[in-house]
Amino acid sequence: MYLPQIHVCQRPDEVVILVEVPGIERQDVSLSWKDSILTISGRKLQQPGAGNARYMCVERSYGAFRREIAIGIPIDYKKARAELRNGLMRIYLPKMPEQKGQQGIPIE
Repeated sequence: MYLPQIHVCQRPDEVVILVEVPGIERQDVSLSWKDSILTISGRKLQQPGAGNARYMCVERSYGAFRREIAIGIPIDYKKARAELRNGLMRIYLPKMPEQKGQQGIPIE
């Protein structure tokens, strides 16, 4: 099973996740959000060999993958976005705005 490497970084207004996915096209990966968990899944296809050549060494990983990342802070997932360029996916998860100060509660 292929397991892409990730980096998770928290900024003041967002959480940024970097995912290394060399050789993967946009249509071969999907992102979903449920119960504060970001799921990254997809499939990295193996490159066909050159004619009747036999591999002497194979260090690349292939196959289906799935990563689940629990985010322990409130995220506005409806504003989340992602980009995939040159084998690196960047996922931007905006934090929910904090309610600062005391909020009044209406009395009926």
